[in-house]
Formats: sequence, structure tokens, C-alpha cells
Amino acid sequence: MNDSTKTSERPVKPKPRARSFLIALVLLVLTFWAAVRVSFDLSTFWEVWSNPIWSKFWPIPWDWVFTKENTFDPLIETLQIAVASTLLGCLVALPVSFAMSSLTTPNKVVYFISKTIMNLVRAVPDLFWAKLLVTAIGIGAFAGAWSLSIFSLAVMVKLFSETVDAADPRPLEAARSSGARHLPAVKTGVFPTVFPSYVAYSLYIFELNIRASVVLGLVGAGGVGRVIETQRQFFRFDRILGLLIIIFGIVWVIEQISVSLRKRLV
Repeated sequence: MNDSTKTSERPVKPKPRARSFLIALVLLVLTFWAAVRVSFDLSTFWEVWSNPIWSKFWPIPWDWVFTKENTFDPLIETLQIAVASTLLGCLVALPVSFAMSSLTTPNKVVYFISKTIMNLVRAVPDLFWAKLLVTAIGIGAFAGAWSLSIFSLAVMVKLFSETVDAADPRPLEAARSSGARHLPAVKTGVFPTVFPSYVAYSLYIFELNIRASVVLGLVGAGGVGRVIETQRQFFRFDRILGLLIIIFGIVWVIEQISVSLRKRLV
């Protein structure tokens, strides 16, 4: 009877430590200090809605939006940028990821060099790459595709190299013990187990590139973002709202398809 009573008792809730209160206090002070430094004001949350700019978002000129030259051609260009950059970035990321993994790297020198270079590439935002390449190459989709290829490479290498690190090392050890060289051992011992994750990550990066290609168009890197930036300069926010609604619908459909495919793969 006593044993059953003891097992049915709820565990004692641990008391909060003084260190937890100290950490919370420090975070609160830092948050308040940062808000003061950036002139943060809560009143802007409701004052912004009284801005007369909101009247320019309506009514939407659907006759202008549903035209091939204004919307659909730039949207196709945006999809082309996303597809090309995803394929190029993810293909280059495949060997780089294996070089960056401690499980499959050929030696420590290759591991260190590849890790250092990709950390530097990942530290630069995609918007900066787009601005830099637009300046170097020129305005258009080509610069946008190159900048998103670099972005895709950086993201895929980070995700996929960690997946390779977490792979089961026993098939690789068995391949090496049978006398296989490094590349054939990696190909037969590791690649088949991580390939579904590679495809899933590629679909996820394609989703990211669809969204990013819209943003990169604002700096002249092609796609529908360039149309949005042009309309913004003329304060045609009604046209921008129509474009955003169509973009939201397309991105939502692509995301649902991608999520469904990723669930079947992983």
C-alpha cells in the first residue's frame, strides 16, 4: 500500500535557482538598453495604421496585374532564377559537404580549408552577393541566379554536412575494411543512407530561393522583384498589393508540394 502511494505521488517541482533570476534580469536589462538605443516606441504599433499611405493599396487594378508583360513574364523569370540557382548550388554542395564532414573528409587539411571557406561564404548575406554581382555583371536575372547559387551552396553545405556527420559509420568502416578506396567507400557506405535527406534539403532550398529571388529583384537582380521596386518608386502600392497576392498564392502552392514530397522522402 505504501509502495503504491509513493509511486502515485507527483514529482516535486524544482525551485528556481538564483542564477536563473540573474540571467533573466540581465536579459531584461539588455533588452531595455537595446530598445532605448534604437529609439523603440510602442506607440508606433498603432500610429502606423493612421498613415495615409494605406489608402494607396486599394482598389487593386486587376486589369494591370493580370497581364503577361507586367506579372507573368517576371514571375516566370523568378522561377527560372530559383530553379537554376537551386540546381547549381546543390550540385556543387554535394562534394563540398562530404569534404566538410569529419566522417568522410579525405584528410584534415581538406576539412579545415573547406570549412573555413564555407564559413566565410555563409557569413555574407544573399542580398550583398546580389548587389555585388549586379555591380560586376549588370542588372538582370543572370546576377540574381549567381547570387542565389552561392546562397544555395552555403545553406546546403551547412545542412547536408551535418547530416553526413550523423550517418551510421559502420557501412563506411565495412567498405574500408574490405579494401575499398576512399571515394568508392563513401559512395557505397554513406551516400545511399543520406541521399533522401539531400533531396529533401534541395526541395527546401528551392522554396527559400523562390522567396529570396523576389527580394533580390529589389536590387536589380531580375524577376518580379524588379517590377515591385519600379512600382514602389511611382507609389503604385495598389499594383504592388496585387503582385504580392499572386506571389503568395504561387509560393503557397510550391511549399505544399515541397512539404508533401519531403515527407515521403524522409
